[in-house]
Amino acid sequence: MAEYARLRADINIRSTASPQAEIVERFPTNCLVEILEDQGDWLKVKAIRIKKTPSGFIPRLGLVFPDGARPPVFPVIPLDGGARSLPSVPANLPLNDFLAWLGTDDAPPWIRPNDWAQLPVPDNDNIRLAIQAVVQNDLAGWQAWVADINAANRQDEAVMDEWMALKGGGREVFAVKPHYIYKDPRQNGHYWGTALKGQILRWTGRIIKCDAGDGVRRDYSEVSFYRLSQAMTGWFRSDAVAEYVYPEPDKDPEIEANKANAFDLTQAVLRLPQDPEIAAAKAAGYTGAQYIDIRNALGKALRHFCLCGEFCVSAIVGSDIIPVLGNWLQSGYWRVNEILNNPKGLTGLGDLQSILQLYNCAGITYNSAPVSPQFIKNRLLNGEFAISGCSITSGGKVKEGEGIRHWVVVEDVLPVGNSGWVRLYNPFHNRSEVYEYETFMRSAGTGVGMWV
Repeated sequence: MAEYARLRADINIRSTASPQAEIVERFPTNCLVEILEDQGDWLKVKAIRIKKTPSGFIPRLGLVFPDGARPPVFPVIPLDGGARSLPSVPANLPLNDFLAWLGTDDAPPWIRPNDWAQLPVPDNDNIRLAIQAVVQNDLAGWQAWVADINAANRQDEAVMDEWMALKGGGREVFAVKPHYIYKDPRQNGHYWGTALKGQILRWTGRIIKCDAGDGVRRDYSEVSFYRLSQAMTGWFRSDAVAEYVYPEPDKDPEIEANKANAFDLTQAVLRLPQDPEIAAAKAAGYTGAQYIDIRNALGKALRHFCLCGEFCVSAIVGSDIIPVLGNWLQSGYWRVNEILNNPKGLTGLGDLQSILQLYNCAGITYNSAPVSPQFIKNRLLNGEFAISGCSITSGGKVKEGEGIRHWVVVEDVLPVGNSGWVRLYNPFHNRSEVYEYETFMRSAGTGVGMWV
């Protein structure tokens, strides 16, 4: 059976298994390669998706391999007759909460009572003991880790994910943005080099909080990385890395057709506007579903071509668009008449905030900055939605570098590799659409948005 791997960084491919051998090609970060020969520390590979390139040798340390069936550190709880499972210790569980429970006979307080009650008494007692046994079986390692946390003054912020990574021998992460890899956990000018955006590092599980030199204390993650034909260890800002999820063939963002596998678009995330004016705009041959006649809100015939922001808010509050526009007009907001009486009247975040307030919703403005798919996913799981600016084509397709700015709602994210998939509500077509994560982020550019 063929074996595959991914490149940790942009790496030279050599003619023989030697760092002094002739360079025959250079493959990019995350490049999928097939293993042709195994010579121990060196592997002969060929690129799968780069045509007309020679095969060659690469150090094993420069590759990331599929995770395989690595057992979890803590037991998994089977629920609903095995139809779903639940981690017995969540990755984001604060260490202090775990310590407060450890050694007691109580049910883990972070597991919902309804889930815990599904288990027969012997099973839930066994799971409680199994969780505690993970610590007892490596008590010296556990105590050393907790001592390190206390020494770093991170008791109130450390989470169990750090212990899980340490116990599991580390975890693959990737650089969300370019940054230095420091020799020590501080920004002191002493660094090994720069990890470029997307480069894959291996987090050891260790995090240390240090003064960044600008009066701010930051977390630094210990990482191993590949550079100059060798493995090295250094420290990278924790807020600049995210977990690398090895791409499965049916989820790989490099394959356009895989977007059909990312989300079930038959299941609604938001209640989208359903005004008859939308169907009428389509029937009249307009390319944009948002190009509607707003006479039933405005009191006079006017076809508006720039209602993407208003559509986004309507979807979030679960209302049709015409009632939302009517309520906005009645609110007396100082710009509403200027915007709605102009067929191309544009909205900014302050305008959208004024509509949200009518429905007892509030938005928090953000400046577009490099963030990981998992960061956005976590906020979505927290019950928030993001109204994001992006660029689109004249036909409404999200695309980098186009001159038309547009509002969309981020409904869901699937992290894969050093990218992923994103599900957007696109008001232009009044529907949910799927895009490769980096394609969407490039279209967002340096724009702004709002968490609601």
